[in-house]
Amino acid sequence: MRPQRRRRRPPQAPINQFVKAEKLTVISDTGEKLGIFNKSDAIQLAKDKGLDLLQITFDKEPCVAKIIDYGKFKFNQKKKKSAAKKNQKRIEQKEIKMRPNIDKGDIQTKLKKITGFIEKRANVKVSITFRGRELGNTSFGKTLLDSIIKETEDIASVLSEPKFENRTYHALLTPKKVK
Repeated sequence: MRPQRRRRRPPQAPINQFVKAEKLTVISDTGEKLGIFNKSDAIQLAKDKGLDLLQITFDKEPCVAKIIDYGKFKFNQKKKKSAAKKNQKRIEQKEIKMRPNIDKGDIQTKLKKITGFIEKRANVKVSITFRGRELGNTSFGKTLLDSIIKETEDIASVLSEPKFENRTYHALLTPKKVK
């Protein structure tokens, strides 16, 4: 039994022999409109110049195809994508965890940490976790979170209100917009 030959997968944009349309409006590598060609003539024209034929439009008849250097085209696409990724703004999120029986001095230390993170333009998730008998009095966790929100209201706004989920009260604080 003969092994099956693997078919070459066409690239994302149809180029050269993978162009689907039979009639094409061809644009040269300089941007000049060359006219309407059939598929084989357009491919031959591109090969004579040592370039590739890339199909650009798919919906209207005749489709538009451009003669380009496909390697350079792919490189520029990758470059644009990485530039867009670099310019994206990433907001960091930090988490401060506490227990309901936290001491006042420790609360002040945690508040300093929270304000430090907010000043560095990071979102802060404040969590108060309950265990065992502490679950009997979860209202203290809510008041503790409310007091932390009140202390930081001049530099931070609440992105998600205090919620109780899975034995934990949590809220998300975000830095206020600088005017």
